[in-house]
Amino acid sequence: MAVPSSPVVKAFTILRRLAERGEPVGVQQLADETGLNVSTVHRLLQLMAQDGMVAYDAEARVYGIGVEGIRFATQVLGSGSLTDRVRPIIAELAAQLGETCAFTLYEPKTFTKVMAVVERGPHPLGYDFAVGTRDGIHAGASGKPILAFLPDAEIERFLRKPLPRLTEHTLVDADQLRRQIRLIRKRGYATSRSERVQGAATGIGAPVFGPKGEVVGSVVVTIPSFRWRNDRLDRTAATVMHYARRVSGLLDPRLRRQAGGG
Repeated sequence: MAVPSSPVVKAFTILRRLAERGEPVGVQQLADETGLNVSTVHRLLQLMAQDGMVAYDAEARVYGIGVEGIRFATQVLGSGSLTDRVRPIIAELAAQLGETCAFTLYEPKTFTKVMAVVERGPHPLGYDFAVGTRDGIHAGASGKPILAFLPDAEIERFLRKPLPRLTEHTLVDADQLRRQIRLIRKRGYATSRSERVQGAATGIGAPVFGPKGEVVGSVVVTIPSFRWRNDRLDRTAATVMHYARRVSGLLDPRLRRQAGGG
């Protein structure tokens, strides 16, 4: 194995290996797998941990990919990155519900979320979303689970911003959104109906959490409103939450036992 020379390439090599592994790892093993010196790996991991690129589990003494690293790996690394491990889970959910399902990633600097994985269900009349589409988090079932599980200070900072009203059903009033946030936190999922496109879709979404318990994205199902029945809500929401926990388990293996996923 050719050993990288520059610090940037070394850091990239470490981050790529963490993204490919999908499991936290100790410094010595990571050094063995990358061909880098142990002290170099340790120093770069500590630096990247300061920026959230990696996360350190002090109890287990292992490093895993952090929230910023998740975004980087998903949007830049491509093959072998988080999206490749999430895609089968989202495809399974889409097949089970028969509808279009997606995984989104939160972008905290802009209070937006990005469509990272989209899978169509078997139903011929379903929704298509372009991977890479970026939207705000105040409207729709993919954004509101993220908003609801942000720290309170971040929520208040967001609610001070002017929010665009996309349809007559879009909530833009801060007090109304606070009430909905409390409901989403209580239920564990968000619902929406025609909040982005008039009369078009019903959505149910649940949050995805990172290795430190921070919200990093969401899992959502989108159903044409004419085909939606309210008596499906409890069962559909429970299914979406289960699959969101499975995705969270990819980021924090300690959550896998709760999700029942491998």
